[in-house]
Amino acid sequence: MLIELLTADMEIGQKIFYALIMIFALTLSFSIHEFMHAFTADWLGDPTPRNMGRLTLNPMAHMDPMGTVLLLVAGFGWGKPVMYNPRKLNRFKSYRGMNIMVHLAGVTGNFVLALICSIINVFIVQFADVNQPAIMALTLAFSYTSIFSLMLLAFNLLPIPPLDGFHVLEELLPVKLKYSEGYKKFQKFAPLILLIVFVTGSRLPFLGSAIEVIKFPFAWVINAICNGLVQLLSNFG
Repeated sequence: MLIELLTADMEIGQKIFYALIMIFALTLSFSIHEFMHAFTADWLGDPTPRNMGRLTLNPMAHMDPMGTVLLLVAGFGWGKPVMYNPRKLNRFKSYRGMNIMVHLAGVTGNFVLALICSIINVFIVQFADVNQPAIMALTLAFSYTSIFSLMLLAFNLLPIPPLDGFHVLEELLPVKLKYSEGYKKFQKFAPLILLIVFVTGSRLPFLGSAIEVIKFPFAWVINAICNGLVQLLSNFG
């Protein structure tokens, strides 16, 4: 993504401007994602994320070197995984349900962030002069944040270890299979699957298509809400 920006036919000032906007949007998107994992685990009874300093929106607490580089270069990646102890989750009776809540918390945060940014942009466009440089920068920041949040959401819902989508499916496995010796061996090599996906990603056209398919319903809901809001504001105007 930043590589495409660097090679784009723009003046250096424009490149720096868009690069700063992108970095802001990406940083906020993955900080919200990891914070929501930590917040949910803490709310469900496990203080591990809090004790490890992960219950914060400070991006420095959530940066994973490889995932951050991929976020900046490719537009999708991951933050440092939030560690938690499933045995300490105690708010509800279902441990499996609580684990699923923790795993889905990150993508839920991304959806809410994308929705809020889109709604804010509706109000800005309706009531502010978007030709003003500061207002234009603001709308771009919210637009990119919404776009990147949805991309991060869709990417993390892929059923590929160790992404959130895989962990949700893992929680739905039969207990005997989940704790079998064969599955334990699979877990040791599972992280290599994601590495292979990244190395061969450009040769796997279905990967981009899968991300778009996953993203579509979430984007549709946001667009429907924003279009309804625009219509409502227009009627009042």
